[in-house]
Amino acid sequence: MQYHLWVEEGKYSVVRKALQRLAKETKAPPQLYFTFDPRVSGVQMDKMLCAKYAEEMTILLHDQFWNLRIKEDLFSVELAFDDQQYLIVVPFRSLRSFIDPDAKFALQFYPPKEEILTQLELDQERNSKVIILDRFRKNSSESLE
Repeated sequence: MQYHLWVEEGKYSVVRKALQRLAKETKAPPQLYFTFDPRVSGVQMDKMLCAKYAEEMTILLHDQFWNLRIKEDLFSVELAFDDQQYLIVVPFRSLRSFIDPDAKFALQFYPPKEEILTQLELDQERNSKVIILDRFRKNSSESLE
């Protein structure tokens, strides 16, 4: 049984529903904080933001965001940094925390370790025809599931 995976999927569903409500809210939208790991495969954001927030980024969605799109496995949104708008794509599996302070509600996420690619691994894979297989191997503790 993979209970921990089922629980994570349930938490992603809560986040998805909160985002859908935020997208429809016209008056007094809630403040939603998302902390995510930009190193996870599928995260997309400007190189300047990647350099500034190399290991972790927290974004606030309240009243100054644009083009919020919600899909089954990710959301995308445009936010302003230093008076410039940037598109950020956040796969749910990259989330580390979700906070709605108005509702006094928070979720902590525990994604599989293999989701995080080090910058060295990314560079090696981009510049080489060699694929690093370590991240595809199961831990001995995971093989007991």
